[in-house]
Amino acid sequence: MEEARPSPRVLALSLLGLALFLAWQALSLGAYLRVESRPPAWDQAIHLDIALDYSQAITQGRWSDVMHLAPKSGMPPFPPFYHLLLRHAYSTSNPANAALWLNWFYLAVLCVSLFALAWQFRPDETALLCVVLFAGSPAVQDMMHTQLIDLAMTAWTAAAYWALLNSDEFKKWGGSLAFGVLFAVGMLHKWSFFSYLLPAAYMAVKAMGRPASRLQVMACGALTLALLGPWYWVHWPMLIPRLFQASADFAVPFWRSEALLTYPGEMLDGLGPLVMILSLIGICVPQFRRDWQRGWLLVAWFVTSYVFWTIVPNRQMRFLLPGLPALVAAGMGAWPRAVIWGLAAIQLFSLANFTAGWILPLRVPMPLRAMSFFPSQPPVREDWRIADILLEAQKRSDPSRPVANLTLVANDTRFNGPNFTWMAKLLELSRVRIRGVNSRLCEFAQFVVLKDGRLGPEGVIGGLPEAAQAITDPSGWFARAYAEVGRWPLPDGSSAVLYQQKRPVLAPFKGRKFQYQAYAAGPFEAADLRIDLGDWNSEQGVYRSARVSAGEVTLRGLRMTGVQIELEGLRLVPMYETGSDNWIDVRFLGLEKLRLRSLQVDADALRAFLEARLRGLSLSTVELDRTLKLRGQWRRLSVSAELGARILKAPAGLSLELLGVRLGATPLPISWVGSMRRYMHPFEPFPETPFVIEAPGLTLADGRLSIP
Repeated sequence: MEEARPSPRVLALSLLGLALFLAWQALSLGAYLRVESRPPAWDQAIHLDIALDYSQAITQGRWSDVMHLAPKSGMPPFPPFYHLLLRHAYSTSNPANAALWLNWFYLAVLCVSLFALAWQFRPDETALLCVVLFAGSPAVQDMMHTQLIDLAMTAWTAAAYWALLNSDEFKKWGGSLAFGVLFAVGMLHKWSFFSYLLPAAYMAVKAMGRPASRLQVMACGALTLALLGPWYWVHWPMLIPRLFQASADFAVPFWRSEALLTYPGEMLDGLGPLVMILSLIGICVPQFRRDWQRGWLLVAWFVTSYVFWTIVPNRQMRFLLPGLPALVAAGMGAWPRAVIWGLAAIQLFSLANFTAGWILPLRVPMPLRAMSFFPSQPPVREDWRIADILLEAQKRSDPSRPVANLTLVANDTRFNGPNFTWMAKLLELSRVRIRGVNSRLCEFAQFVVLKDGRLGPEGVIGGLPEAAQAITDPSGWFARAYAEVGRWPLPDGSSAVLYQQKRPVLAPFKGRKFQYQAYAAGPFEAADLRIDLGDWNSEQGVYRSARVSAGEVTLRGLRMTGVQIELEGLRLVPMYETGSDNWIDVRFLGLEKLRLRSLQVDADALRAFLEARLRGLSLSTVELDRTLKLRGQWRRLSVSAELGARILKAPAGLSLELLGVRLGATPLPISWVGSMRRYMHPFEPFPETPFVIEAPGLTLADGRLSIP
């Protein structure tokens, strides 16, 4: 085996080559952005939206939002570092493209860190070639063209391992403290950063057993905790459950064959077949050129990352990417320089073709999976007309209403809810709010946008084909309630159609008063239901004031009695039985004010509702006496809690506050649940309830929750 002899000349030439490679990447990215004009995809739009939230909060002096920024609906809260850097893109006229320049910064961190790592094990020009092989791979280049955190994660992972190696197993202060800082920086980019540093935990445990390194480990841990602790302390109550929920997306158990084979196939395409195969062979060859006393760390880095992300149900190549620098750096150590030079030449051509698209991808059939060579992702100039659609809706919206909901019937890569939501915020539209399709399609939505033709990828359009069918049915309720007001051709050959609510002149019902001994429609059931629609206002197309009462109502599983409600400015459309004049349901189109006169919910009804809504919860006691007291089991753990409920006047809304919680007989500090201690449902109009809500009061007494 050849001995590695560091050469200052080779080091200088390698560093020059590294600088030239990064300069080429900057020029290539600039050329890409001069053409690229497509809107961001799903997660990319969410990250741009979060960065815009930070930008607006800081611009307006709302500094507490940097620590307490509300997460997006259904998403875990993201640590702030990536988005605080991304917010600088909003100083330009094209934030989506400007955001990609941040990727070049992370690419530079990655390349420098990977070069430093590879040089420690093989101090010759192959350290630079490892950078070319990995940074020039299709997976990394794809991340260069997208507004996602994963390239940043890869960069900080490589930097953290470089510091870990320089700590000499936590014997040296400089490397130990640098590792603590870089670990915290990675964790403040994304919560999954720890999954790539599991070997560091093993090394730290071993180091704690040595007096010479114990103090360094403790200082490193204290520094890390001091830097990342405040943000995680505030957000952990919401972060943990949402992480488990998010990780189950597209879940396939890891013991299934398609799960076990996901990443090998992804790595073939992501790294390139030759790089991936030779790297895997390289880490299995015992006579590779590296110092095994430290080189085991590279193998452990790759293997633990691979195992962890194979077990996690949501498998995507970008999640494994931070574990792959180790595979390339370690695997290339087994091969002669000539082989590595040859691989680097092929990778450089593939890298150039990735953006330029000189040749089409080459697919070579294989028994288990075809191998792909020379993939390309050239820039595309396309206008998906999202801004035009939103501006038209804003122009047409009713200025007397603070919220104009727009229901989007599409979930395509470049035409979806997240990028509509981001664009509406970027355009500073004061009224238009984006809503998704639900089981009742588009209730309380002034506008509906339908993408005819392809609605989106097959796996993410559940319910949308049925919604599209209801919209295009000329004899259905939608055709009576909405009219087409705009149409735009889209780059994929389909069209975006904007519908707006009609303003009916005639009342939708012949009568005013209706009475039903029993009534059921979807999640709504009622006994002794009485409806008085009141007078019809033909100018505004609404019922001025309607009254509804019922002896008993069950809505989404919650049973209420003695219900009395008044509705002002009510607009609705009936749904009829096929071939009949008998209406079977209604769709609510508009409402100005909902006034709750009275209702009651008893303890048994509340228990059944909570157990049905919270999986794993079994309640033995529900008490309603000034406060709500709950006792029972959640996932076999004995728990109890006390909550206060009241109606606030300013700002108007229903306030719920956690007053106490116990795990078994042990009381837990309320501060542990952070911002989840309080919840408020506003009574002023907002997208979920775009109307004013009034309630005379709220009482918890005698085993009942009552209004008033």
